[in-house]
Amino acid sequence: MLVTFTSSESGAMLMYARDARPFLKAMGKNCSARGVITQAEMPAAIMHIERYLRTLPAPRPEPVTDDMDAEAGKPPVPRVSAAQRAWPLLDMLARTAKSKKESHILWEASADFAEEDDARDAA
Repeated sequence: MLVTFTSSESGAMLMYARDARPFLKAMGKNCSARGVITQAEMPAAIMHIERYLRTLPAPRPEPVTDDMDAEAGKPPVPRVSAAQRAWPLLDMLARTAKSKKESHILWEASADFAEEDDARDAA
């Protein structure tokens, strides 16, 4: 399931629910189908996401290779770290927080996205 984050000061951003969930939880938000991050909440939200990222193990460097995936016939896809996934959201939060007018970020998904949803989506 996709979650769309929309800022009143910047564009929209899409993120898979499984990737958005830890960031919303770090901010103290529920993983509901719709929600808002107010301008007053943004500095703390940035701090909480950065703190969450510091608790994660350092990503292991993956070897660079031109080998094709033998089973799929495709080149290997490098993993994207949580910090890389967080960067657009952190940037959106920082830009929106700096606005001179009352600004906010909304998120919207097709439904609430609890952790149990990942197992169902994988099936």
